[in-house]
Amino acid sequence: MPLISFDGISQPLEEVQNNPARFALHLERAKKNPGYAVCGCKPSSILAPLRLVVRRYGKLFHLARWPDEGAKHDATTCPFFAKPGPLGGSAGPAQDAIRNTPDGLNAKLDISLSVRTVGRVQSSGDPARTSTAGRRAAPLLGFLQRVWGDAGLNQWSGGTQRNWGTCNAQVLAQLGEGKLNGRPIQEVLHVMRRYEETQQAAIKTEFEEFLARIQTTADASERGILIAEIKSIDPSKYSFVVKIRQTFESFFAPKDLIEKAAKSFRYAWSMIGNADARVVAVLVLERTKDGNLRVIDLAVQLCNKAFIFCDSSYEVAMANRLVAEGRRFYKPLRLMPGDEMLPDFVLTDTAAATAIEVYGMESHDAYRRRKEEKQAIYAQRRTPCVEWVPPADLASVRLPAAA
Repeated sequence: MPLISFDGISQPLEEVQNNPARFALHLERAKKNPGYAVCGCKPSSILAPLRLVVRRYGKLFHLARWPDEGAKHDATTCPFFAKPGPLGGSAGPAQDAIRNTPDGLNAKLDISLSVRTVGRVQSSGDPARTSTAGRRAAPLLGFLQRVWGDAGLNQWSGGTQRNWGTCNAQVLAQLGEGKLNGRPIQEVLHVMRRYEETQQAAIKTEFEEFLARIQTTADASERGILIAEIKSIDPSKYSFVVKIRQTFESFFAPKDLIEKAAKSFRYAWSMIGNADARVVAVLVLERTKDGNLRVIDLAVQLCNKAFIFCDSSYEVAMANRLVAEGRRFYKPLRLMPGDEMLPDFVLTDTAAATAIEVYGMESHDAYRRRKEEKQAIYAQRRTPCVEWVPPADLASVRLPAAA
């Protein structure tokens, strides 16, 4: 990872991301003067520094790519590199559910963060959940995937193992001081921090302050959104208990919600607790009349051990191999109609970008047709492609050498 310069010091990006409290004062000064930090992934001059936005989130500060300058960073080693386009930080049309702004993310989700009367929880997609005329609303999983991609967490530059501290820092930098359903994002959304022994009390206090804003009275219910890594989801006497990493706090979830989620996110669900994978969740929390916290909606995303999004356990295995072998690659995110034809992964350290396809479901006619269509596209465009058809041994798949 590159060296980052700010307030007269230079530190590896990984150190800054994993230890935000240690550098908070330095980053606060840099935010005031000169108004940015400097990325050292490429040589730069005093007159044309490779700037990074310093964004405050609560009491800490995080680094984000400067608007429209993602392409200036080193494509092979720098997490701030991004091609021009939606995942490179462009704002997008005003009607888009998720937009990037100079202050951070502006998002409209298909949920209600505040309800005036407490009653039966409405399902996702209910028209009552939308309020801004003419603007689309994003589902929870779409929101999580978009944030992950905007933060560059779908890319791997061949470095060391990524931990939750890096994910936390890059997601918070992307969220910034933006808006969620018209409200300050920092008031309604919390991203769990990586556990640090020296920061244990501060982490606990921050989380409790967020949870304290989730309140239910006789007249209204104020909800909150949590992004965290799932530890376990276990049955209890009357419902289920959702446990997340980095905290001992647990949340109750009704049986019907868990059963629906287990079907909707079956690939991720089956990998919860698996040491070779990670499962990231976005949870909508509400407080019961008795003061307990319950999950009223959720979406989960399967990842490999380095938090690269994956669509199946086979993709997890492939992504883990690519990381272990120090390859540079990214996971295309399927966010728009037609994106289902994108490859599963793309190697970027080969002479020409190489698609990687992890095929399965050979018994399904529709899947086989899409596979054949993909193969025809690769042949027509002369795109190098590596194919793995499980249950064939992954070790038998030959990857092209890095350039």
